[in-house]
Amino acid sequence: MGTGDDKTDYAAMVAEAEASVAAVKDPELRRVAFEKILTTLLDGKQLKAQQHPSTQRRAARSGKTKAKRASGVNRQGPKAHVEKLIGDGFFKKQRTMAEVKAELANNGHHIALTSLSGPLQTLTQDRKLRRQKATANGNGSKQAFVYSNW
Repeated sequence: MGTGDDKTDYAAMVAEAEASVAAVKDPELRRVAFEKILTTLLDGKQLKAQQHPSTQRRAARSGKTKAKRASGVNRQGPKAHVEKLIGDGFFKKQRTMAEVKAELANNGHHIALTSLSGPLQTLTQDRKLRRQKATANGNGSKQAFVYSNW
């Protein structure tokens, strides 16, 4: 904290505080206001100095990542993976959610069943997939939804 740059910063802060209280007529009130403003400015400088450099780098990276996500670049997620299966013709035959999960796992995308139901429903609503109730094992005891191309 003993560098010439710090002195310049402090001088600028004192000048800013003086300018802020210049219009105050009462000398006691001006002194108290000056102290308060200068303390606030100094606290802000100390807070910046205390931040760890890795925290600053992480904050800069997260901003880039958010911008990348917002622009739709590198869109990866359950819905995108299922859309890839649609493009590959996986849904030419009726498939259960468990079969979809297994195929995604074969492709290296390990997604929980609970994370698949929403994207499958959205793709159904967008008429990219058709959803029908069918018996799971053919004997009519248990019914489950199956998905196929529209």
